[in-house]
Amino acid sequence: MELRHLRYFCAVAENRSFTLAARRLNVSQSGVSGQVRDLERELGATLLHRNQREVWLTPEGTIFWEEAREILLRAERAIELTKKSSLGTTGKLTVGLCGPVTASFLPRLIRKFRRQSPAITLALRERVPSEQIDALLNGQIDIGFTRSVSAEAKHLVNQIKLFREPVVVALPKDHPLAANAEVAPSALASNKLVLYYRDGAPEIFDGIVSMCQTAKFSPKIGDTPPSWQSVLTMVEAGEGVSLVPKCVQHLHSNDVVFRPLQGKGIQLDAIVIWRGSETNIVVQKFLDLLRSGDINPGDKKRRRPRTGAS
Repeated sequence: MELRHLRYFCAVAENRSFTLAARRLNVSQSGVSGQVRDLERELGATLLHRNQREVWLTPEGTIFWEEAREILLRAERAIELTKKSSLGTTGKLTVGLCGPVTASFLPRLIRKFRRQSPAITLALRERVPSEQIDALLNGQIDIGFTRSVSAEAKHLVNQIKLFREPVVVALPKDHPLAANAEVAPSALASNKLVLYYRDGAPEIFDGIVSMCQTAKFSPKIGDTPPSWQSVLTMVEAGEGVSLVPKCVQHLHSNDVVFRPLQGKGIQLDAIVIWRGSETNIVVQKFLDLLRSGDINPGDKKRRRPRTGAS
C-alpha cells in the first residue's frame, strides 16, 4: 500500500466528491477513481458508497479514513523534520566535555550555539581524554575533546588541533620551591608527586615520567586521583607536589601556587575530534562555530583554532 493511495482516498472522503478531490490533487478524476478502487481491492472492503451526486464513507471507510489521516499527518511531519534536519535547523548534538581543558572556551561556545540554533537539542557528557574516542565511535557523543589520537584511531576520526599548553608545577604555597620563578625538573627529584591517574590521560602521565627520566631521576609517585580538583586538594593538604596542564590552575585552590617548568618542559595538545564518516550537518555547524570563535587556553592572548588537520 502506497501513501498515494491514502492521499487520494482521504481527499475523496473529505471532499465527498471524486471531482473535487481530483481538482485538489491536480490529477485526473479517472486517476483518483482508479487509485481508490485499487485500495478497496487490496483491503477486500468497500470504503465508499457512490451515486451520481455524491460519495460517502461506509462504516469500514470511516475506520480506515481516521487511521489513514493520522498516517498522512505523521508522514508529513517526518518529511518536514527530515528537511529541517538536512538544513541543520533541527536535530541533536552530544558534546563530550573534557575537564579543565575545555573550561576556558566551551561554555561560551555552547551558549552561542544555543542562541544560533535553538531548535537543536544539545547534550553534554563528561568524559576523560582517554574515553573520548571510544565514546565518539560508539555514538555516545558526536564531538569530543582530547589530548591525542592513537595511530589505530587516526583513520576513524577527524581532528583539529585547537592549541598547545605547557605543564606547570603545582606546589603548596609554603613549599620551598614556591619562591622560585621557575622550577627545574631535577628539583622535583626529592618530592613525592601527586599525579592525575594514568588511565584518564596516559599522554600526560607518561610525559611526566619521561621528563623525570630525562632529568636523571625516577619519580616518587604517591597518589593518583581520578580528578584534577582532587590533585589540587592533595597538594594543598601537603601530600606532595604535582605537574598539571596549565588550564588546571583555574580550578579552585586557595593554598596552591603554580610555577612554570624550567627549559622546554612538556607541551600538551588540545584536540577536537569527530567521526571520520560524519555527514550530520549539525556537527558541521558546531565545528564552523568553533573555527570562527576565539579559543582561550588560559593565556591573556586569545587564539583562533588551527584549521588544518593534525
